[in-house]
Amino acid sequence: MTGHAAVAGGNGDGKATAPSWGLGLLLVVGVGLAYGLAYSTLRLSLSDNLPQDDVTSNVLTQTLALGYVPRQPPLYEWLLWSVQQLTGPTLPSFLIIKYGLLTATVGFLYLAATRIFSERSFTVLAGLSPFFLFQFAWNLHEGVTHSMVLTSLVAASLWAVMRVAEKGRIIDYLLFGLIAGLGLISKWGFAAFLLLLFIGAMLQPALRRRILAPRFLVSLGTIAVVGAPVAYWLIAGQHDLVALYGSAVAPKAHVNRLRATLVGLGLSIYAPLGFLFPLDAILPVLFPACVPKAWCDIKRAASPKAWGTSEPDWPLLILHMSIGGFLLLMLGALLTGASHYLERYMHPFFLLTPLWMLSVVAQMDNAARKAKVLGVVLAASLLIVFPIRVRDSLHAMGPDCNKCRIATPYAGLAEALEARGFEDGTIVALSRHDAGNLRRFFPNARIVCLDRPNYGPPMRGVDARSEAVVIWRPEQGEDMPAIAQGELDRLKASPKGAAERIEVPWQPYPATSKPKEWAWMIQLFAPGEKG
Repeated sequence: MTGHAAVAGGNGDGKATAPSWGLGLLLVVGVGLAYGLAYSTLRLSLSDNLPQDDVTSNVLTQTLALGYVPRQPPLYEWLLWSVQQLTGPTLPSFLIIKYGLLTATVGFLYLAATRIFSERSFTVLAGLSPFFLFQFAWNLHEGVTHSMVLTSLVAASLWAVMRVAEKGRIIDYLLFGLIAGLGLISKWGFAAFLLLLFIGAMLQPALRRRILAPRFLVSLGTIAVVGAPVAYWLIAGQHDLVALYGSAVAPKAHVNRLRATLVGLGLSIYAPLGFLFPLDAILPVLFPACVPKAWCDIKRAASPKAWGTSEPDWPLLILHMSIGGFLLLMLGALLTGASHYLERYMHPFFLLTPLWMLSVVAQMDNAARKAKVLGVVLAASLLIVFPIRVRDSLHAMGPDCNKCRIATPYAGLAEALEARGFEDGTIVALSRHDAGNLRRFFPNARIVCLDRPNYGPPMRGVDARSEAVVIWRPEQGEDMPAIAQGELDRLKASPKGAAERIEVPWQPYPATSKPKEWAWMIQLFAPGEKG
């Protein structure tokens, strides 16, 4: 067995039993909820503006549809649409989903960890392991939409496959199929996770028996049912995922294939290590002896003789999946010239890797003491990062901010539009940030975004009888950009006047800063039909 504390729940008769949930789950979930509440309170106290990824989804969820844009499957938008039926298209709807899914992630990781560790301290640390990673401790608060759904379903899938291995009941196969099916429509990268999970499981006889069992057809059938609506949308819309992969993951392959391949090979090492940072630095620094033990695990993972245990070896599975993640990324670079490997895309490959990393520490001498040290490090990092986030957020609202997204005075823009008689017509925006944020103030308006995702919902009967407004930034020119004319032609709208520059007062933080103004260009259009 790959080095770890012990498989929890062994009863001595060769069968593993599911461990009880215990107080550890309550602790992990409580930390997740408190974490989400703290950061939600901070964000809402500063600004109601939507960040970079949220604005796109706020444009898409004007309607409930089988699919929206080929770049991402629609599960996140379905969740958001459902929550917004209660909250409206506002920032709280995004915060509820983000931190709710984060809490679900740590909960599922804890439940999976109870099958790996016998020491509760390591089980709790494994559950909270995302907080050791920069992508969760910092980048999570900048945006993150579809990746958060994927993350929770990766964690849930590991827990579900453990249930299949433990008892192999039909309900367990059904649950795994449901989670896997949802994962496939959360983000396309989830397919890579399933591939790694399948290959890793097939290497172990104990898991291979469960996968090759006839009952696994229940999982496959469930996956097919869950994914069928999105598959239909892809086929009916003639969306080409292969071309999408080329443009999103291998954008430079057609320009210089050799260069793209070399860059991809380098990033296939750098991006995973960056994703696992700073945990991959903390453990060797605090516990240098874990490095040779980890290397010993890796060598055993490469030896087929170590795979034939009578019971599932979960750390070995996770290690095989992690090694497979590196190899899959390298293979993508070699075969397709894939080079757009970023740390924030590594969730399906390496989210579970910290569980193996902690299992290496758990097999060392004085493991309980080491768990306490890691607990202190984690608690200290959470306490240290929060005020830094506060300072960073306040800077983003100050006079020297860069993109100033959370400081943009959209309330003043909305008031200016209302003062000119605009109510619930069509808003044509050339910036996705303007489009997504204005929907907060005009929830019944039809928002057309000519920026990414270049999306507008179907026209309603009332739209032809309502006013329209085109909004763009002054740096795009004083005259209305021609790209907006096509939408106006569909509405048969006519200009009510010339384009107008609107300047909205803005008070940067702190209040002693010199007031500034934020400028937009707008042009109003009369409806094509009489009301």
